[in-house]
Amino acid sequence: MNLKNSPLLLIIPLFFIAAADIRISGSNHAEYWVFVDKELDTSNYKEHLEDKLKLSVNYGDITLKGVLFLWSPSLSVQEKLNYLDYAAIYSKDAVNILYGTYYTTFGRGLALNAFLDEDFRIDNSLYGVKVDFKYLGSQLTLLSGEPRCIFFEENKYKIKNEEHTSDQIRGINFNTKLIPKTTLGSRYVRINQTTDLTPKAFTELFGGDIDFTIGPFDAYFEYARQWGSDDVIGGRVRGDGILFTTSFATPGLGISCQFMDYNDIGFGNPGYRYNEPPTPIKSGISVNRGLDEVGYGVSFIVSPLDFLTLELDHNKISTHDETVNKFKEIATISDNMDGVLEHVAKMTIYTTYDLEINGGVERVLKQGIELPIEKKIETKPNIELTYNFGSFFIETGYEHNFISSDTSDYYDHAAFFSIGKPELFVFTLRYERRNRIPEWLVEKYGDETAWPLAELSLDLTHRHNLRIRVGAEKGGLICSGGVCRFEEPLRGVKAVLTSIF
Repeated sequence: MNLKNSPLLLIIPLFFIAAADIRISGSNHAEYWVFVDKELDTSNYKEHLEDKLKLSVNYGDITLKGVLFLWSPSLSVQEKLNYLDYAAIYSKDAVNILYGTYYTTFGRGLALNAFLDEDFRIDNSLYGVKVDFKYLGSQLTLLSGEPRCIFFEENKYKIKNEEHTSDQIRGINFNTKLIPKTTLGSRYVRINQTTDLTPKAFTELFGGDIDFTIGPFDAYFEYARQWGSDDVIGGRVRGDGILFTTSFATPGLGISCQFMDYNDIGFGNPGYRYNEPPTPIKSGISVNRGLDEVGYGVSFIVSPLDFLTLELDHNKISTHDETVNKFKEIATISDNMDGVLEHVAKMTIYTTYDLEINGGVERVLKQGIELPIEKKIETKPNIELTYNFGSFFIETGYEHNFISSDTSDYYDHAAFFSIGKPELFVFTLRYERRNRIPEWLVEKYGDETAWPLAELSLDLTHRHNLRIRVGAEKGGLICSGGVCRFEEPLRGVKAVLTSIF
């Protein structure tokens, strides 16, 4: 029997503890979409049904966890994705032993980053064994597992590493706080690929970090090196990654800076990574996810008055350019670079206890990011107002996005209005419009110029929420943590039911 795909690992232990004190908790998230094209032709209706059930059973030092996921699209879509994940965990004093599906990150992700982002619909998990030992302010982690990278794009769930789910990832990570105000870390990760054309080859990632905190000041530095192999021809390939962050925070003032330099540190294929180096861009954009990137970020937050908060951000990431000096390579985006330059200015005003006003401007330059265009600049002023009447609240806002690209200039603008009663409902109306459609956008997103939308979020009980969305969504490039996808436009109905028990 293939135990990996068997639910018996969840069921058998229950026979031994059936008469004991058992704590059970869980949640369920169900979504149903129905959408059509702009002609509203019934023959073009599509459906999307997904459900994720999570269950946790705890008895003493033993915890059993299970996740059942079902995705059933329209009949016209041949792919389906159903899976059962489980984990058996023993935790006693300084020892934690896990067998099953798990997520873990070494440091900030330069060597290994197996993570779950349910909002963005990305699931990078490991299946195997993980053991943690804690002693005298230190922690040692040993793991071995097989990777699975699930990603949602083009309205489909896909296993991005489908040909590499039998790869082996083995790692060791050590953190210690024996030195006052300082945390030291070191790690080693080895990836064995069963389908590698050079079977003697393997990939190693190793490195360490130091985190120093004193009062309002914090500084973190991490270094990682990759020793890999060149496909087919063989030979060793070296990569390096550096991440440095620092922050200073006092009442009314916060300053943070970060710097990263990645050279062939990202491991995986273009569609997935087993490590996921951080990006400084607040909107989550990365150039190539650790293959060839250099960047920095600066954030400044100040509250000069009790009712006023100001925030300024300046962030940049790009490929390297050996034709310019090191300072220009880090600070600017030359014509030879692919990259993103981001500026954000925000202001929050509390004119009264009940009224909050948020306003700002965001400017993003993308070069070599959104094909087929080479360069795109977006400048988006926006404002939002929220007023709390006590028994209910209202919120309204407007944004205007000026867009300039290689071949055309156009703009998008959107307005919304929400009214809600705490712990009961929120009703939102949103209308977005584009003044014209450039030719390069038609193939990706069609020729729509208006997207009206109505949404109702209803708290059926304290544990059950129903959200219904009717109308149109524009789609476009969305990113999170350096991972990006083009989300297709949608016109139709979405219903989401979330339950906690």
